[in-house]
Amino acid sequence: MKNHLLFVVAALFFYACGSSDPKSRKEALYIPTDMPDICQNVDFNVDKGMRETCGVKPARYQAYRNVPMQRYLINPSQASLVKSGDKIEIRFPNTHPVSIDAEQVSGVSFSDSKRLSKIQNTMDYKEFFNEKKQRYKLFKLTIPSDTKPEIENSLCFRVPELKGSDRTRSAAMAVQMELISCETLDELVKRYVN
Repeated sequence: MKNHLLFVVAALFFYACGSSDPKSRKEALYIPTDMPDICQNVDFNVDKGMRETCGVKPARYQAYRNVPMQRYLINPSQASLVKSGDKIEIRFPNTHPVSIDAEQVSGVSFSDSKRLSKIQNTMDYKEFFNEKKQRYKLFKLTIPSDTKPEIENSLCFRVPELKGSDRTRSAAMAVQMELISCETLDELVKRYVN
């Protein structure tokens, strides 16, 4: 009788733990990385009416193994960091994505709770000509980490010249940004700007 009672109590305990309120659990969502502006700051767990409009779907873990997580940057506008699996890339508007190492953005969190907060980064842009009249367009992004103590991650890029003429170039042709070392950027700026 004592074993019977112990078994019934254990069964009731497991039943109570297993049948928690489904509304209290957050639903895992597949959030696309190319959403329009109106969808970027929406919490889709609260505002379920916006899911269909923005292309958000429930994530079935068997179907979506590498669900991309995205964090928007303040400068340049519409730029974002996207993490899918172990790969991280930075995306600028009208350019191809640039793959970066995880060490280059260490301390940046890609959790669902951080998705709605933009990264408070800074951008320094320099444009100049060298002695051969070659044009350089360079910029440096300083991306702070979410961890304490705060780590400042620096990424430096060169914007390549557009090829073709206005007649042959279309708006759909994207540019491939060149990731350069920040030491190279500092040397070029010191040599030609100062």
